[in-house]
Amino acid sequence: MSGRIVVMGSGELAPGLVATHRAGLEAARADRVTLLDTPYGFQENAEELTGRIREFFDTSLVTPTHVASLRTANASPAERARALAEVRRARYVFAGPGSPTYAVGIWEQVGMGDALGEVVVAGATVTFASAAALTLGSHTLPVYELYKVGQAPHWRDGLDVLSVAGLSVPVVPHWDNAEGGTHDTSHCYVGRRRFEALMSGLPTGALGVDEHTAATIDLADGTVSVTGRGSVTLWTREGEESIPAGGSRPLAEVRDALGGGGAASPPSVDPSSGDTADFETAIAARDADAVLASLLALEETAARGGSRAALRDALVRLADVAEEGLVDPGDRVAGYVRLVLDARDRARDARDFELADGLRDGLVALGVEVRDTPDGTEWSLG
Repeated sequence: MSGRIVVMGSGELAPGLVATHRAGLEAARADRVTLLDTPYGFQENAEELTGRIREFFDTSLVTPTHVASLRTANASPAERARALAEVRRARYVFAGPGSPTYAVGIWEQVGMGDALGEVVVAGATVTFASAAALTLGSHTLPVYELYKVGQAPHWRDGLDVLSVAGLSVPVVPHWDNAEGGTHDTSHCYVGRRRFEALMSGLPTGALGVDEHTAATIDLADGTVSVTGRGSVTLWTREGEESIPAGGSRPLAEVRDALGGGGAASPPSVDPSSGDTADFETAIAARDADAVLASLLALEETAARGGSRAALRDALVRLADVAEEGLVDPGDRVAGYVRLVLDARDRARDARDFELADGLRDGLVALGVEVRDTPDGTEWSLG
């Protein structure tokens, strides 16, 4: 096991946690962020929130964001399968604001917890903040139902993703919240009194993460480290222990303190279940026969009782390719682009720069990127 789970108490898009995101991206060798939009999928400003998150990763980390969209429980089977396949292919998964119970209600139906656990074990980084962070543990705190609606204190089942690190315990962001002023809004807005009542029904401790603070659970190093401006609290019936920003603890010690799992519990993955490496190679080579052969191999593995996840992921990828076609679009237009570029070269030789620029601008308007290099003119489809 070699991945990371990063739990952010809040401030996930603030400058203070940029370095934490960067460390997670680098550790996973990720070249893009896979965003899960489920927690805020019900909100009228969902598109705005997605844009804000994209802008953060684009500007602060110079990393593009791809959305694994799953906004509603009524999503089609194709939409569900596509979101899961995108998560399984991801190297850096991020989710943040919204409603924890809305998110977990959708994710538990599609097996998202298992998918997240699998990618962590495979070396990816999963960074969940604020509302999404509440879903990572064994139990999810229904914060809005308690704080805003007035329901009696209770838990919802969590995704239990932290069990891959041996931490089958609740996760509580906004641990040090003080927005209430005259009333206690710590412990993610429910206050100490109600939180202690909630914990009295559980056999484990809890992991509390302050606002603008992150706990990085590193499976490769076997550590829990803290970054940001606050601390991480290990809550038990015997008392509380804080790990300050800049500090770290061995993961084994955190397990012992919190209980609820002991040894790490990686997802049960059949080694004979197959993967999509051969399929992706065939797609990259645009070899239809090899694509068919790899799909048949995955189907045979599934028929022998192996996991069907790899086959489903390949089918989702095939649907995407069907829209694009196995033939490279660049190959289809290469002759035409070359004719225009040759005409542009002749115009430049004749010092007719107005015509040359017009030809280049025309290609750009059609989605062809033109680059003049010391070795000649290069082009690609945008």
